[in-house]
Amino acid sequence: MVADTLDLPEWITQTLAQHVPDAEVRFAVATDLAEDGSFGERWVALAGDRLLVISPNGGAPEVQVNLPVGDVSEVAIDNLIGGGMLQAVVDGGRKVDLLPYTSALSARFARFRSQVDAIVHDKPVPEIPEEVHYCPTCGLLLGELTRVCPRCLRRGAVLRRLLGYANAYRPQLILVATLMLLGTALGLVPPYLTKLLMDEVLIPRNPYPLPALIAVLVAASVLGVGINIWRGRLQAWLGGKVSFDIRSQLYDRLQWLSMRYYDRHPTGAIISRLTQDSGGVQDFLAFGLPFLTINLLTVIGVTVTTLCINWKLALIALFPAPLISILTRALWRRLRRAFHAYWFRWSRFHGLVNDALNRVRIIKAFSQQTSEIDRYATRNRDLMQAGVHADQLWATISPVVFFLMGLGSIVVWYFGAWQAVIDPRLTPGDLMAFLGYLGMLYGPMNFLAQLVQWMSRALTAAERIFEVLDAEGDSEGTQGEIVPETLRGEIEFKDVTFGYKTDQPVLKEVSFTVEPGKMLGLVGKSGAGKTTIINLICRFYDVDQGEITVDGIKLTDLSLWAYRGKLGAVLQEPFLFAGTIAENIAYGKPEATREEIMSAAKIANAHDFIVNRSDGYDSQVGERGGNLSGGEKQRVCIARAILHDPAILILDEATANVDLETEEQIQEALARLTAGRTTIAIAHRLSTLRNAQTLLVVQDGKVAEFGTHQELEEKKGVYYELLQMHRKTSMVEALHE
Repeated sequence: MVADTLDLPEWITQTLAQHVPDAEVRFAVATDLAEDGSFGERWVALAGDRLLVISPNGGAPEVQVNLPVGDVSEVAIDNLIGGGMLQAVVDGGRKVDLLPYTSALSARFARFRSQVDAIVHDKPVPEIPEEVHYCPTCGLLLGELTRVCPRCLRRGAVLRRLLGYANAYRPQLILVATLMLLGTALGLVPPYLTKLLMDEVLIPRNPYPLPALIAVLVAASVLGVGINIWRGRLQAWLGGKVSFDIRSQLYDRLQWLSMRYYDRHPTGAIISRLTQDSGGVQDFLAFGLPFLTINLLTVIGVTVTTLCINWKLALIALFPAPLISILTRALWRRLRRAFHAYWFRWSRFHGLVNDALNRVRIIKAFSQQTSEIDRYATRNRDLMQAGVHADQLWATISPVVFFLMGLGSIVVWYFGAWQAVIDPRLTPGDLMAFLGYLGMLYGPMNFLAQLVQWMSRALTAAERIFEVLDAEGDSEGTQGEIVPETLRGEIEFKDVTFGYKTDQPVLKEVSFTVEPGKMLGLVGKSGAGKTTIINLICRFYDVDQGEITVDGIKLTDLSLWAYRGKLGAVLQEPFLFAGTIAENIAYGKPEATREEIMSAAKIANAHDFIVNRSDGYDSQVGERGGNLSGGEKQRVCIARAILHDPAILILDEATANVDLETEEQIQEALARLTAGRTTIAIAHRLSTLRNAQTLLVVQDGKVAEFGTHQELEEKKGVYYELLQMHRKTSMVEALHE
């Protein structure tokens, strides 16, 4: 039996049967590294009460490690560059290396470690889903947070999905199609009138039909212009609407994507999806796709007409078409790869620019303008090279395509003129009409050849947009259905283990309870896991093991939207949106009256500085609150939280970046805000936690101490050491005041 559903190779089962006969194989996992560091296969398995490492050893399987589970105190992972090492801790701390692995298998080894470690500590084995996903068709390892396989993705499927957005505008589509048919039909009239002018007017020198023919020609031209204007305006509207729908859906999806997605994707790359990629899709929908349809109709109409005039000459004229089709099909894949690389570099370029502009003050403060210019030049050069490569590839292909098209015209002139001499049934008018139609044919064929480039750009952009739309959403699949009318605010962690990467746990079996209406202070050194606890309470991430409950309800059973609507936060980095002070205070309650906004500002000690500004509550805060001081921004954030009236309040280093005088004002405001509501607070200055009923000391991802300030100080443990360090720091700060 293999508990994690892996199918063991026969040589593994035979080796295990020799060393641990009749033992149940509970868990097993294979590495992708051989003993010499090259790629290879080795296995670690928990069989019965033994932990074994097995190597193929050139066809003679060898058990390299055979440990009794009773001798193992812990199963751990040592993070290495490009991978990790699975280890067993024995003999009071001695570490035994089991298997190394590359980063591609991190999730699998983290899963194996958690399951075996639970058995070592005689705890229930957690049911951890497989986090490494492979394409069911080709077996390719898929990217994180996506189920889209780039190898199996069919361009036709992408195009059909893109066109699916136009189904909402079916009447307009039908009208556009009708106008295209009419426009194409009218476009076929002038060459035929040329035939009549030649055979009925010029050669017999009969002027009588001339006025009628000219009138029909003018009427057809004018009507065609009118239809084309109508069609063009309608298709521009249609392309814009469809692009609007895609951008709206994309932005909506971005709002619901998990924090893990944003952890792994640069902001600039995401912005490029909304701007660069959506713009490419709009160009294709508004111009490329309609032109494709018109030119296809033109090709069909011209082909049928020329076959009716002279089928032999028509076949001669069309002989380059199959060659052009074969050539463009053969080069499609290379062009698509080239443009995919180009758009990828656009994404990286956006990321660099966005990052640099967001930290321009840091760049100037450290005089790093030159290095940033160099970084920009490197990315800009990469972008230029990718664009030049794609365009040069097309520039190499297109002359060949145009040459093949030109051959058809030359052949028609030769064989048409020769046939007109020996066959009186082919009149000069027929030949002139035929050449006119042939000119109409090669124009669309020229466009269809260029369409390879256009579609490569558009479908690559669409693929990148659909990657975002198909990414896993915020705690997707576990949104919860319970919508609480009110929350008392009782929070309980039960043996919670969590890591931003599954093989690197930040919290390890953390358990504690926060009583309703009480304040819990989180204390610990930087990197201990305090902010991670906050992230889990906000459900920005879901736990790997264990459980979090709110008012006795599992957090994953609560409606995510409703639960977060009852949370409030005041963070170390106060963030304000561009707009007025009043709009920022009312962000969590847009319908708030001016009286409610002012009341919240007074409680937050913000009213006085607001009314002293020239525009009062209508003063612009500037980008990211740049027109306000740090203390003023923080008090606006506190007012925002007060107006929101949350059941659970998060305070994350809310006074870390202000002077002592401002801190006193903020502390007074926080005391009013936290009264009677459950509060989780992190503070750089321990004095900030003087109102906390309980303190939780976090060390190396575990609960080191839990109790009141007095209890922990008397214990003289970790908290006492932090307190002594804080007092020394406070003395130094006081001397510099």
